[in-house]
Amino acid sequence: MSAEHTVGTAMLHLVASQGIPVVFGLPGVHNLTFWSSDAPVRVVGVRHEQAAVYAADGYARATGRLGVAFSTTGPGAVNGVAAFGEACISGSPILLISSDVSSALRHPDGPRGILHEMADQAAPFAAFGVRAVTATSGEEALREVAAALSRARTSPGQPTYLGVPSDILGSTWNAALPTVPSAPAAVSADDDDVDSLAALVRECPRVVIWAGGGVAQAGAAGEQAVASLAERLGAPVVTTYAGRGVMAGHPLTIETSVHEPEVGALIGSADLLLVVGSGFDAMNTKNWKMPMPSRRAAIGLGDELPRTITWDVLVRADLVATLGALDARLGDVQRSPWNDVPLRASIRARVSADERTAAAVEFVEAVETWPADGVIVTDMCIPGYWTSSHAVQPRRRRLLNPVGWGTLGFALPAAIGPAAAGMRTLAVCGDGGPMFALGELATYVQEKLPITLIVVDDGGYGMLRFDQKVFGHEHRGVDLVTPDWALLAQSFGIPFTEVSDGSSLRAALAESARRDGPSLILQRAEFFPPASTSPRWFEAIPGNTETA
Repeated sequence: MSAEHTVGTAMLHLVASQGIPVVFGLPGVHNLTFWSSDAPVRVVGVRHEQAAVYAADGYARATGRLGVAFSTTGPGAVNGVAAFGEACISGSPILLISSDVSSALRHPDGPRGILHEMADQAAPFAAFGVRAVTATSGEEALREVAAALSRARTSPGQPTYLGVPSDILGSTWNAALPTVPSAPAAVSADDDDVDSLAALVRECPRVVIWAGGGVAQAGAAGEQAVASLAERLGAPVVTTYAGRGVMAGHPLTIETSVHEPEVGALIGSADLLLVVGSGFDAMNTKNWKMPMPSRRAAIGLGDELPRTITWDVLVRADLVATLGALDARLGDVQRSPWNDVPLRASIRARVSADERTAAAVEFVEAVETWPADGVIVTDMCIPGYWTSSHAVQPRRRRLLNPVGWGTLGFALPAAIGPAAAGMRTLAVCGDGGPMFALGELATYVQEKLPITLIVVDDGGYGMLRFDQKVFGHEHRGVDLVTPDWALLAQSFGIPFTEVSDGSSLRAALAESARRDGPSLILQRAEFFPPASTSPRWFEAIPGNTETA
């Protein structure tokens, strides 16, 4: 570098050199170097460290680039653990850089009472099985940032925690920045594995493809590879939450929830289930009790895949390269589509006609009008579950959902990330989740972020209230005091609209999408949960033969 910087500002220059214009954090006495006047990136200051990490996660999911968050030592670092865990389980490429206590003050035998000191600040982050390291020099700190930037180009995403002692973070750096390594080479599939998979596909005339978030992370190449195979096999394609928007609008894509019994029946009637770029986790599969054909194969790199179900063929390799090799081995195969039932339309008609769920469908159809180039972030709440499972997404990376680890309170702060990248962002919340991060409304305003926050207020934890009803329990702990949302918005100077139904919500969303800054929309409603929620997985719906 031509000018003298601190290690902290050198990190920012390294991040900026890779096309990342914005980072997220909260200042503390040990990390103030990140807020120096020569910072080459926009530093979005939040009100809680958890929000900084959620915002970095939201940025990473929406843009495909590394999301970067800063925290200060001790309590500041640990405040970000829950959000860091969500990023880990969901495979979001983020980097959390936290100051640590001065290396000059540490005692080799353990803590000695330094402000914010912990015995091992990296330990809570290492518990997620990802890279978590405390740098011992400026050179090491910058190498770790460069390595994280490189890993961000791989799929699945790999979060990183980097602790830097405050004396090192603020020390002078006037050397050149390290080179960011090329992305690790794609993991090639073993030829024998691809041969086995091709033979299995040839034996099975009716294939269903299950596309997960790894396909979305692989970008246009991943989407095209899945589409080419699906077209060759005439195979319907179902998507997980993280895969929403993959092959959008394609006639082979079943653009609705895999939890609906009609989709389960389709999967169960296939000869082969081919899982691509998905961890095949419990929440997407009804704890692996959803209908499945007797033959199953998967392509993916997740460590959890071998522990889910028994696979006839499991290819642990890059999905794009593997699908290309598989397609080449099937060159003489060309099948017609074997499913001609428009499942999305028929399911939408059924849930619209059900008086229990009709109002929620109206809500979903209003949310679907959000601009296609915008982003939708959902929380762990009934309106969020409806949006995530049933709203049609016109492109990949448009829907951001915390089902990976199930972190309530995700949507309001995570929306900061894509909005700071210039994307019009819609956060779909109940009335419980926003309470985790109401202070971030100040961030919305101060940073002039184009975020519309929808709050569906049912007076508490509506999903847990439903759970208690199903389990035969009394309602306790689920009925909550909620704020006067109009006055709350007014106190921050945020435009406020209260709506009563799908029609008025559509109008409010259209108006808020035209604003440059934040908006708050309130709907008072108690929606019936969708079939994607576990109490309804095995509900006696006509035609549903699934059992727990």
